[in-house]
Amino acid sequence: MVAPSFDATNAVQFDLGRGSVRSGAEQDSVLLVPSKALAQLVAAAPEEAAEALGHALGDGIGRRACGRLQDVATASVEAVVTQLAGEAALAGIGALAVERWGRALVVLVDGCPLASSLLVPLIASALEATFGRKVWGVLLSNEGGVARVLVASERGVERVRGWIASGVPWGDALTRLQGDAA
Repeated sequence: MVAPSFDATNAVQFDLGRGSVRSGAEQDSVLLVPSKALAQLVAAAPEEAAEALGHALGDGIGRRACGRLQDVATASVEAVVTQLAGEAALAGIGALAVERWGRALVVLVDGCPLASSLLVPLIASALEATFGRKVWGVLLSNEGGVARVLVASERGVERVRGWIASGVPWGDALTRLQGDAA
């Protein structure tokens, strides 16, 4: 079996004469924005605005990743993760990977310059755009430059969010979630 790969050829195109940057097969117009400026905007914006921005960023990543796959329904997990990771890297989000905790899916983002208020909706929206179904996310941890986001059903996310808020370590919360799913 051939390992999936990400081909970034022509993924981002700069037209210096027109002062534009385009990305993806659909040639979406994109902006290069310093992460500090984005962080300041998010800090000053209402929570709903930060969430909407995260969703919009994630939707673009997911649509572009989906466009690179011949058929998402038959693609391997590795192929999907490779395309999502490549698109996230092109967007400057960081190095994306996944971990399986039993039936739970945890998305890791190493070196992410985004605030958690942007990252969680971004991850959920990227997966929604890729798979065409609603998912929810909750930040498990953001330590040592690595953010971990649980992607699950609304009920599962709410339960884990409650356990973490009550002081349960995120690993124990995932273990509890597995026990409750049985």
